[in-house]
Amino acid sequence: MYKKIFRYELRRLLWNRVFLGLLLILLAYGWLTLIGEILLGVANTAPFSPWSFGSYCGKLLPVICAGELFFLTFFTGTRECRVLADASPVDPGRYAAVRLGAVLAGTLLLSVCGAALALGFYGAVFGWMGFASLAAPGLLVLVPAVVFCLGLGWMLGRINGALLYAAIAGILLVSQLPMPAAVDFTLGTFFGTFPKTLGTMDPAFTVPPSILWGRVGYTVAGGIPILFLWRRRTK
Repeated sequence: MYKKIFRYELRRLLWNRVFLGLLLILLAYGWLTLIGEILLGVANTAPFSPWSFGSYCGKLLPVICAGELFFLTFFTGTRECRVLADASPVDPGRYAAVRLGAVLAGTLLLSVCGAALALGFYGAVFGWMGFASLAAPGLLVLVPAVVFCLGLGWMLGRINGALLYAAIAGILLVSQLPMPAAVDFTLGTFFGTFPKTLGTMDPAFTVPPSILWGRVGYTVAGGIPILFLWRRRTK
């Protein structure tokens, strides 16, 4: 039953004009970023280095997270949740998990499409295929931010669905503000400046503890509301 619900919810999310519009915006912005900034390399590194790819992911992150928060508007309306919960003979906690899974799947699809654009660009322009080395910076940028927005959005949506639109505006604003590297939402400061401090051209990818702790903080901040709301739904 839950697999059928998941497929239904995911299909409802993906076959939506807004999702297709977000995907087109993401790919168009990603292409402009690749030919306008990443092509030249970031912080004296190669265009296909982990540093440049991490910077690219950070540029796309606000669009991805805005899309994730918008996806939650499909599933967190108080009236809709109450009607469907009353009509469906399913466990509320598992039903919530299925819906969160559909949102994550849609967000993952956006992320994969953005990454695939960069990988195709690297292969076509530079003939470079060392894609495995790009996994670490991509995960460092995307995973904590996606978890944070999922928890924040689910919590705000349960209060009032309109708050999700405020959260979208907040994420877009915060992504443009200069912030200390450890708490920088997009890690733009880290990828744009840290390689220059390592004293070599195109240095190996390394992450200082302060950056790791900052990303752990975002992950925990997003995970706590999810666990709290899930436990509350199952009582």
